[in-house]
Amino acid sequence: MAVLGRQSSTITMTPRISINDGNLVVHGRNILTGVPDNIVLTPGKGVGLVAGAFIGATVSHSKSLHIFPIGVLEGLHFMCCFRFKLWWMTQRMGTSGKDVPLETQFMLVESKGGGEGDEEEDSSPTIYTVFLPLLEGLFRSVLQGNERNEVEIYLESGDSAVQTNQGQCLVYMHAGTNPFEVITQAGSGKHMKTFVHREKKKLPSFLHWFGWCTWDAFYTDVTAEGVEQGLESLTKGGTPPRFLIIDDGWQQIEKKDKDSNVVVQEGAQFASRLTGIKENEKFQKNDHNSEQVSGLKHVVDVAKQHHNVKFLFVWHALAGYWGGVKQAATGMEQYDTALAYPVMCPGVEATNQT
Repeated sequence: MAVLGRQSSTITMTPRISINDGNLVVHGRNILTGVPDNIVLTPGKGVGLVAGAFIGATVSHSKSLHIFPIGVLEGLHFMCCFRFKLWWMTQRMGTSGKDVPLETQFMLVESKGGGEGDEEEDSSPTIYTVFLPLLEGLFRSVLQGNERNEVEIYLESGDSAVQTNQGQCLVYMHAGTNPFEVITQAGSGKHMKTFVHREKKKLPSFLHWFGWCTWDAFYTDVTAEGVEQGLESLTKGGTPPRFLIIDDGWQQIEKKDKDSNVVVQEGAQFASRLTGIKENEKFQKNDHNSEQVSGLKHVVDVAKQHHNVKFLFVWHALAGYWGGVKQAATGMEQYDTALAYPVMCPGVEATNQT
C-alpha cells in the first residue's frame, strides 16, 4: 500500500480529503491544524471511497508505546465513545482537543459552514467526519487529547519486546453529510476486510422471541428462587419469556467487603476472582422430589418444563470472573491466571486492582 507523506504543501488523498499546509482538510473544512510532518495518509481501498483515508505516523526510533500528535482540534463540536472502566464504554461531547478523553475508540466531528473563501457559509451542508482507531498487526490504537488541544494517537503493543517505529493504518477517517451513513460506512469492514458488518451477520433464531435477563431485577443477588419467581411473574403478566439469561451472581467467587448502601460496588465486584467452576450455594438447592443437590440443573428443568423456556444462558466473563481466576482455590490450580489483572492505559481507572 502506498503511503503519502508531506513532501509538498498539499497532499491530496481523495477529491475530498487532504493535508494542506499543515491542515487536515475534509470537504474543504479544516478539521485539524498544525499537523506534524511525521503524519502520513493512505487512501482507502475499493471503489467509490472518495471520503475514506487512513492516518499513520512514523518516527526514527522503535518502541512498544508511542504517542503521536496528529493536529490541533479547536472550535468544532464532537461526540466520542471512550473506555472509562476496564470493560465499559461511555460517551462524551466537546469542542477542542483537550476534551478528548483517554481511551477514545470512536469520534465523530461536526464541521459547519463552507471552506476557505466560501461566502455562503450558512448554506453549506454540515460535514461529519469519523475517526475510528484500529488494530494494526500486534499494535492497538486509541485516541486522546492533551492540554495543547492536540488530538493524539496512543499506539501500544502491551509487550516491551514488541516494538515498531511506524504505523500506516492506525486510524480510519470517513466523511459525509449524513452522520448515520458515515458511521455505517466507516464501520463496514470493506476497507480492512478483517470483519463482517452486523447487517451481514445472521441473527440467532432465539432473538425473534421475548427474553428475560436477571441483571436489572437482582444484580449479583440473583438466586434460584428469584429466577423462578421472576418467570412466574412474567407469565402471569402475559409476557412469558422464551429465553432466559442468568446474569452475574451465580458463580463461586471470592468474598469481598461490600458497602451495604451500594447496590453494585464496582471496586469490590471487579476485583473478585473465580474460586470454583460449579454454581454457588444460592443455586445449590434440593429438588423437592429428591434428597440430592440439583443446582442449576433444577433451575433449567423448572424453566423449560413449567414455563416453556426454550433457551437458557448463563453469564461469565472471558477470564472466568472480572478479576480472572484464583489459582490458590481448591480445584482451580490448573487454570492460568495470566488474565487476572489486565493493564489499563495510564490515567484510566483500573477498578479491578487490589
